Amino acid sequence: MKAWIANIKTVALTYFLPVLLILSAINLALMVPGGFVENRHFSGYSVVVLSAFNIFLTLLGLGSFALAYRVLRLRRTGITPVLTGVAYVLVYYLDLFHIFPVSDSPMSTTLVIMEWAGMLLGLATIAAGLAAISSRPADSVLPPFIVPRGLLLTLSAIVLVIVIFATLSAR
Repeated sequence: MKAWIANIKTVALTYFLPVLLILSAINLALMVPGGFVENRHFSGYSVVVLSAFNIFLTLLGLGSFALAYRVLRLRRTGITPVLTGVAYVLVYYLDLFHIFPVSDSPMSTTLVIMEWAGMLLGLATIAAGLAAISSRPADSVLPPFIVPRGLLLTLSAIVLVIVIFATLSAR
């Protein structure tokens, strides 16, 4: 009975985690500067700083989709979902508490709500990731994640376009 409950818990978490990761990535994507919600300007920051930040955010969002796919396909997790959840929480915490990035223009109510929702999704991802880790067999090792070259080049081009658009929109 105990093994059956642990198996149900593992399956539920490996389906719940991808949903959290996908929702987090979609929420983040909606907040791209120049997009639907983010209308602040960060002209006080250099292009290098804005580009680096936008690269991080873009990789976090696209990486969440890849991680969700991996968790669904393998029905197992490692520490990566926990670290991804921590990254989301830190990004939103820093912005909500005006640590980084700081803008002269105020955050819209919609942006604040979406960032708090993102923080909650990040915390849920951390909790689900930790629960999944504690429920997997000790001898369970995840195989390496290999991205085909064509897909890697396509994703690189997408990242480049997103970063250029977001960086130019934020200035």
